[in-house]
Amino acid sequence: MTLSSAVDGVPIRDVDRETVGQREALLTLMDISKTYRSRKGSEDDAVLAVSDVSFTLAKGEVVALLGTSGCGKSTVLKMVAGLMRPTAGTIRLGDEEIVRPSRRIGIMFQQPTLLPWRTILDNILIQPEIRQGRRAALRHRSKAKELIALTGLSGFENALPSQLSGGMAQRAALCRMLVSEPELLLLDEPFGALDEFTREQMNVEFQRICAERDAAAIVVTHSIQEAVFLADRVLVMTPRPGKVAKSVDIDLPRPRKPEIMTGSAFNSYVAEIHSTLFDRQVHA
Repeated sequence: MTLSSAVDGVPIRDVDRETVGQREALLTLMDISKTYRSRKGSEDDAVLAVSDVSFTLAKGEVVALLGTSGCGKSTVLKMVAGLMRPTAGTIRLGDEEIVRPSRRIGIMFQQPTLLPWRTILDNILIQPEIRQGRRAALRHRSKAKELIALTGLSGFENALPSQLSGGMAQRAALCRMLVSEPELLLLDEPFGALDEFTREQMNVEFQRICAERDAAAIVVTHSIQEAVFLADRVLVMTPRPGKVAKSVDIDLPRPRKPEIMTGSAFNSYVAEIHSTLFDRQVHA
């Protein structure tokens, strides 16, 4: 069904109101828990980092995980990536249980970690090269160049990482994640080390790329404003052991521009999430 709407008095063009919630789940987490133990394996040294986390993610949906440091956001992301196994519960990508890293999943961390001796193009191609060999990686060159153009890096294909600004290096890391066309994107504080202006630009860029690719993504962040700007849904986590205290659906029009952050609707979501984070019940 197609409807017209308005936010803060500004008309929104007619949009298809089929929600991501009506789509088939791409990712499913069922009662995920993670306990860290010392090398001795003593029960006394066990730390419950994440407890009974469950949620689904639809194709094309962006979910933000938000919470204080040490609440288990990154642990959840690593379990979804297949970098570590949950102590309890299951994680499924479609019909496949995630037990190891998968080509269907791309991940991006706070630091771009580009190899300093490789050009930007060769850095972007490193994942298909490792997985399939140098010849196979060459078949991804045209896709890599498309992504370079898409992220505004044209002309820097043969540059070294030392010749790029922080924001440009993060764009290259974003290209590296996308070149193998993963179904699910995982981002762990990807723009946290950037200045505010560059971070804002990267948020707009990431939103645009997700929309063009209809990509599903989980973004870990400490910033309430960034979570509301990027996400269709914000999951607010409690301090350790991390649990989902509240799920907040973000009903704001896309594409979102930085100006939306001054609107009453945007700031209403920020206030709601802020209240949840600092509510005594969340910290109980």
